[in-house]
Amino acid sequence: MSISKVPKITWGASFANTLNIGWPLDNPSAHSEPGPGSEQARVGATVDAWITGTHEVLEGDIRWIPGSNGTTPGGLPVTGWDGGTGVKAFLEWARNGNAFRFYPDKDAGTYHTCYLLGPVDGGPGAEQDGTRRIRIRILDDGTQGAFTGYTYSP
Repeated sequence: MSISKVPKITWGASFANTLNIGWPLDNPSAHSEPGPGSEQARVGATVDAWITGTHEVLEGDIRWIPGSNGTTPGGLPVTGWDGGTGVKAFLEWARNGNAFRFYPDKDAGTYHTCYLLGPVDGGPGAEQDGTRRIRIRILDDGTQGAFTGYTYSP
């Protein structure tokens, strides 16, 4: 898998809804983070840590989100902001702690079961052409591991 691939997201009851992103994620970053409840204490040169686990996180910008469903100039389907299965509906659904599937390559069968970490609040940004953009931050549920092919940040 590669950051040049176009991803997709399936969500909803039985993952029946598809969020077609249309383009590769812009400014992607994948990394691991300590699990909730992890602590680290430092005294001088001594470090003591209690790490409850490691979680894999991917973030990136979804750009050029039109108002309604359409296609990219290259002919790929792209899900619009509005509608019962639009980007706005997906965000509202995922913010409630519902799992979704992130496919790094829309044409492959490999996916990560994920949860939305952000955006939790606030609205989308605007592109110069009048479309929207959001920065998503997602968490792998621990079954697939690292988001292979994406840039890892320190």
